[in-house]
Amino acid sequence: MSALLPPGAKAPDFTAEASDGQSYRLREVLARSRVLLVFYPGNDTPG
Repeated sequence: MSALLPPGAKAPDFTAEASDGQSYRLREVLARSRVLLVFYPGNDTPG
């Protein structure tokens, strides 16, 4: 597991697939708008 980022830290550039099936690169999205990243465990994550 990589180190956790503190609140307010800049996220490293990454590409991820969204719920609409499209892939998005953070750097490209940031060039057009602001971004809020929220991570949460999926419904199938063991407690």
